[in-house]
Amino acid sequence: MKKLLATLLATLSLFAIAGPSPDAPAADCDGLKIATGAKGKGYSLLYTDVAKLCGQKVNLCEVNTAGGLDNLSALSTKEADIGFAQIDTWNDMKTGDENIAALQNVLTVNSNYLHVVTAVAGYVVQGDAKFGGLLKGDMTRIVVNRFSELRGKTVVVVGSAQLLGRRLDKQYGYGMQFIDAKDDLAAFELVKQGKAAAALSLSGWPSGTIKALTQASGLTMVPFDAPVGEPYKVKALNYKGIAVYNNNSLAIQNVLLTRPFSGERAKTIAAVQSCILQNMTELKEGSFQPAWNEVNPSTAIPGISGFKAPKTR
Repeated sequence: MKKLLATLLATLSLFAIAGPSPDAPAADCDGLKIATGAKGKGYSLLYTDVAKLCGQKVNLCEVNTAGGLDNLSALSTKEADIGFAQIDTWNDMKTGDENIAALQNVLTVNSNYLHVVTAVAGYVVQGDAKFGGLLKGDMTRIVVNRFSELRGKTVVVVGSAQLLGRRLDKQYGYGMQFIDAKDDLAAFELVKQGKAAAALSLSGWPSGTIKALTQASGLTMVPFDAPVGEPYKVKALNYKGIAVYNNNSLAIQNVLLTRPFSGERAKTIAAVQSCILQNMTELKEGSFQPAWNEVNPSTAIPGISGFKAPKTR
């Protein structure tokens, strides 16, 4: 266990220095900076809804990153005031960064889901003396039908899935080899080219990049079939465009976190929190992201202090 923890922390330290992507807004943004993720994916889509309802009351700026892992780094280095993250990522990162450990929960939001994307037709492997008994030069086609079939295979990971994929690999002893991709489209292309058996991507449901896929893409999603325990759950997802229905996916709770403030920024964050809560019925029932239907604002997260609005005179 100690060896595993040391390896994981070493991996974390490499990712933590990455920080926000070049798409992040300029440092002279005079609004409240909210770290989200890639455009078109879960965190960014939630931000768009918040900005639509609350942007007239509070000046908001979006900081686009690769996802929750980068968001925690952005909060720690004061490049963002608020940011979305998964609770497992926060739990891992807090041990090595006191700024991350001190973050406060503004709102418990939806869950992120691990999307395991593979090629419908599989990919071709050329045998050698070491591969599965195949003779050198022999060719075979491999089709991946579930997560557990990724044992020993090359997998491309995006954003926070770079951490989660490695964590799951250590936990289950699958021996996967990882390729880090800059975004989902790059990851999907590697799967199409047969350079990876699957792409792992984390997003709320529905993922914008996966929702945009059609059956003509040659890609599909396969179920997560490994045993899980807290803080993880499994939920079935549907993506009509690629004819995927009731696909079991690993779910991880998301939170909206802030750095601890006591001055004017605390009042601004309180205004955002109040605006979201006041509009929760509209967010759930109106033309906003389906992810809001999962939100239970009263849910407390063990170990994370809740944000407390400053008292007004």
